[in-house]
Amino acid sequence: MNLLEGARIALASLRTNKLRTFLTLLGNIVGTMSVIAVVSLINGIDTYARQEVLSEGTDVFTITRIDFLQFLTDFDAFLKSLKNPEITLEDRDWLLSKMSQARAVGAALDTQADLKAGAREYRNAEVRGRTEDYTLLDDIPLASGRHLTTQDVAASRPVAVLGWKVAQDLFPGYSDPSGRTLKLGRRHFEVVGVCADRGTVLGNDRNRFVIIPATTFLKVYGSHSSVDIKVAAGDLDHMADAQDEARFLMRVRHRLRPMEADDFNISTSEQLLKIWAGISRAIYGALTPLVGISLVIGGIVLMNIMLIAVTERTREIGVRKALGATRVTILWQFLVEAITLSLVGGVLGILIGMGLALLISAVSPLPFAFAPWAVVLGLGVTFAIGLIFGTYPAWKASGLDPVEALRYE
Repeated sequence: MNLLEGARIALASLRTNKLRTFLTLLGNIVGTMSVIAVVSLINGIDTYARQEVLSEGTDVFTITRIDFLQFLTDFDAFLKSLKNPEITLEDRDWLLSKMSQARAVGAALDTQADLKAGAREYRNAEVRGRTEDYTLLDDIPLASGRHLTTQDVAASRPVAVLGWKVAQDLFPGYSDPSGRTLKLGRRHFEVVGVCADRGTVLGNDRNRFVIIPATTFLKVYGSHSSVDIKVAAGDLDHMADAQDEARFLMRVRHRLRPMEADDFNISTSEQLLKIWAGISRAIYGALTPLVGISLVIGGIVLMNIMLIAVTERTREIGVRKALGATRVTILWQFLVEAITLSLVGGVLGILIGMGLALLISAVSPLPFAFAPWAVVLGLGVTFAIGLIFGTYPAWKASGLDPVEALRYE
């Protein structure tokens, strides 16, 4: 019996006993589905994180009031950091005037808000308060108009640079909406520029933002908002020197004594990626035994069902042996059936897992990215399950005595 014939018999068995087939395949389906769904989402988040790091630049680090990552790594330190003093625009100006190892020092504030332009409304846009040197800290090319200037920031002007998607939705039909007016909160802003289309990363549109002067941001949302300070090192080789200089100047600025801990945090893109890598490894580590248990249970169920099939088809086995089928032929027949059943469960699990990951991505901010290696792994594991747990039933079927099998009722 060849491979295709064995697979055909196995698929016929699937159609004949639908409930038994479902129960047989359930373990493989759940295990493979879990692997594909989780791996696709983690791979998507990983790709998105790396894309964001590349867009900001590997020579940029950020000074913040609170290290939010400590919420995951050291909760007590996170609670303590909540008492840190706010970082202000004056702190940024101090660093800008003192640092020698930086090519740019900018301030950043972020929130979300609805925008209006006439009868049109754009919901949940990213509102970014920035100083004039934000173009040196982030890759934001212009499609039309201009970026914010030093005068815009100094005078707290109500001007805005729009992301491509925001401009298209609020001002359809305008190739350059510069000079048009939109409403943010209770204030009206003049559009002075539109950023070029930055595309999407794993389904997340990167054009859903509006940039306004940091000083204007503080007037709109309150002057007590803590500022993030972004610093671009003079060159990548002097990244550590720039961080040390920024830390020293911030300690001087905040009048900290030599033995006192920093009341601010400095984070880099590399640190973020390392922490995320640790989180993803932990998720994979927790997923492996859970999926393994599911697949082993699925394999045991598969073996029991195949043993039942051997019993039900004892007379068939006797007829085949009487007609000249060898022990190897019978062994091969039932082994191919077990592997086929297992692989069908694996394929269904892959399809359901991908659908589940796409659904989660559609209804949540989590991005999705297809991981070919996960599909290969899923098929490989289900093949191994069918091979390992199908061997005993196949061996038992091949060992039946043809005379006793023909007499079986």
